[in-house]
Amino acid sequence: MKKILLFILLAAVSSPAAFAQARAGGELSSKDYTGGGTTQSRNTGFGVKGGYNLSGLRGDDIKGIDRNSRSDFHTGIYGQFGFNEFASAQLEALYSRQGFSANTGPNGSRQTYKMDYLSVPLMFVGNVTETLSFHVGPQVSLLVKAEEEGKDLDFDSNGLNSFDFGGVLGAEARVGPARVGARYVGSLGKIFGDNGAKVANLASGKFTNSDLYNNVFQLYIGIGFTQ
Repeated sequence: MKKILLFILLAAVSSPAAFAQARAGGELSSKDYTGGGTTQSRNTGFGVKGGYNLSGLRGDDIKGIDRNSRSDFHTGIYGQFGFNEFASAQLEALYSRQGFSANTGPNGSRQTYKMDYLSVPLMFVGNVTETLSFHVGPQVSLLVKAEEEGKDLDFDSNGLNSFDFGGVLGAEARVGPARVGARYVGSLGKIFGDNGAKVANLASGKFTNSDLYNNVFQLYIGIGFTQ
């Protein structure tokens, strides 16, 4: 599975160059939505994006835990290929900082957990109008760093799953080369493994069932390039 993720990441990194080369050779074309009469189009190209994360938890294990969401950021690149005036596919490579705080410390004290992921969404993009579109598709993520109260956590000894997957749903508005959007990312992979003994090492055994999933709302801005 990790090999598949790495392959997707390489594809995301190489896609902007591939799009640019294909356009230079006249192999790609799609409608010009800018109204400027040029060959540029926002339905095919590549760009950079970044924005705000509001991350939290869902799952059976949140019952009885006083928790708070965490505010942080995500940033990365994307490559988009237009099939026609309506539909396109968008592949992204994002660095996403997530986490939460909860009363899982001694005597119910609050602890902060930070989790950094390398995420790869593969989105279907549908143009509702010339400026508005909806995005839907799967996402896979690799946990690259985890902290509890500023202390690095070993994934295995604390029962943390390094691989995550889920679904993404969002909407986006475009003005010229700029884009502004909002998304919901719902994970289907558990944050912690099923080994209760290892999970008990973290948070004083509060997460006994390990039934916890990432929940993330994102707001972002981006700049697109088409040649």
